[in-house]
Amino acid sequence: MSPKRGDRVTVPPPDDEWDVRFGTSEAVRGWEELCRLALSNTRRCLDTLRSEPRSRSNHERQHRLRGDLATHRHNGRDL
Repeated sequence: MSPKRGDRVTVPPPDDEWDVRFGTSEAVRGWEELCRLALSNTRRCLDTLRSEPRSRSNHERQHRLRGDLATHRHNGRDL
């Protein structure tokens, strides 16, 4: 069964890590494409998202999203 909006990106994380879930069906398709094209980089990305999602330690490669992707409304709150 293919993942869909709200599903986990991968297996449940350990207790001390964040649970990464898909926000949209487009995110599912994009993630699967990233896995096909750059599996090791995608894995490193997932590890960072789980352990320290707000980290700015590698600002040469990690940038804040801009435009429509900069915020998202979730449960009535802009995040």
